[in-house]
Amino acid sequence: MSLDDLTSQNPSQGSPDFSKKPTRSLAWLLPVALIIGFLIVLALLFGKRLIPAVSVKTAPVITIRTGEDSNKTPSPPTEQTSNTTSLLFQASGWIEPDPYTTFVSALINGVINEVLVLEGQSVKKGQLLATLIDEDAKLNLLTAQQKHTAYQKQIEAHCTEYNIIDSDIIAANSQITAMEAQLDQARDNSDRLSSLPKGSISEREVTKAKLTTEMQVAMLSEAQAQIPKLNARKTQLAAQKATMEANLLELATNKDRAQLALDRTKIKASMDGIILKLHAAPGMKRMLDMDSPTSAVIVELYDPAKLQARIDVPLNEAAALSAGQTVELISDLLPDKTFTGTVTRISGQADLQRNTLQAKVQINNPDPRLRPDMLMRAKFYPISKSSNNNQSKSNNNQNITNNRLSIYVPQEALIDQTSVWVVTPELTAEKRTIKLATQTKENHQRVTQGLRSGESVILPPHHELKPGTRLNITH
Repeated sequence: MSLDDLTSQNPSQGSPDFSKKPTRSLAWLLPVALIIGFLIVLALLFGKRLIPAVSVKTAPVITIRTGEDSNKTPSPPTEQTSNTTSLLFQASGWIEPDPYTTFVSALINGVINEVLVLEGQSVKKGQLLATLIDEDAKLNLLTAQQKHTAYQKQIEAHCTEYNIIDSDIIAANSQITAMEAQLDQARDNSDRLSSLPKGSISEREVTKAKLTTEMQVAMLSEAQAQIPKLNARKTQLAAQKATMEANLLELATNKDRAQLALDRTKIKASMDGIILKLHAAPGMKRMLDMDSPTSAVIVELYDPAKLQARIDVPLNEAAALSAGQTVELISDLLPDKTFTGTVTRISGQADLQRNTLQAKVQINNPDPRLRPDMLMRAKFYPISKSSNNNQSKSNNNQNITNNRLSIYVPQEALIDQTSVWVVTPELTAEKRTIKLATQTKENHQRVTQGLRSGESVILPPHHELKPGTRLNITH
């Protein structure tokens, strides 16, 4: 190809069109979108803080304990019953087993072989819940049984020597009898020879007869000495038998222990109840000597007929709390059903973080559908005392019964006697409808509904306030 060919214009390709506009890049849209998104996130997170806050003055709601019905003539109580006509206070809590949860644990170390129950299942006392791998336990039991049997046979073999010794004693007595006869014969012969005139027989025969007598005496003494020896042997055998029987008892204990270990590979329910929590699964090891308190636990059980409520009572209400009070309980599970209960005990220590005191409330006739850790709302009522008490005690008890919390709000914070502006935890304004009573105290009026203890109300002016207005509180 020549230079002319390169510089020459190809008519088939046509001339370039300079009238078309060049294409512009859209890469600049990416940083703009990132900046806009960042601004939106900032607005969502800190938008409220950017809104100017309205400066307001607030006043706390006053909570005091007063005798609300002290101006009324109290009717004398006739018996020790709970007064359910005068509500003292309300509080919330949770259901729990009464008096505590029952733990069913493995009593030996092992590995779970099979789990036969699930959470929420009802079980009966003695029902099999789980099993451990039991091959080692079976071998240990077999070894203990064989050792016990072998030692029993050894004792039986040892005791057969009694028969041998008894036979030896009988033989020794027979031998003694025969030797006594021979001794009598030898003495008679010796006496006869000694009584003959000298020269009739030789001295040798006389001496031989005397020696024979002495030999018979010695043999008789030796035979008689065998009897104490054989009796001593029987005493020794008896002592050895006692020792062996003691060892046999130890082997029997080892056998029973091995049997117990085998039996404990089958974990059974210790009571009728419902499985609250399951701590076992096949292949999981259960150990007694671990630091974890649930290292050996198989299940947690509770009796559905024995439930109690663990109620956290605020300290400003705890003064009216006492054992024996009647309590009405309501659960979200059964909102249309009211349960009755009795305060059985009060915790010995308050909760510092929650500022509450815990009370245990026994639930009368709990519904089987109730479960531990369900939320309960409790209403506490006072106790009416017996008419047998003297008048002073009755008056004191009546004052305690009538004592309850009353909430007072500054009169200047009221809006048309029907509502007030309340400071929310988010420091915003909320218009709250309230109900007032006729009691007043130092420019404060009692509120029966709509306000809670610890809240603050906004003092005038209110013209800049709207629901949700951000507040800047000035003191």
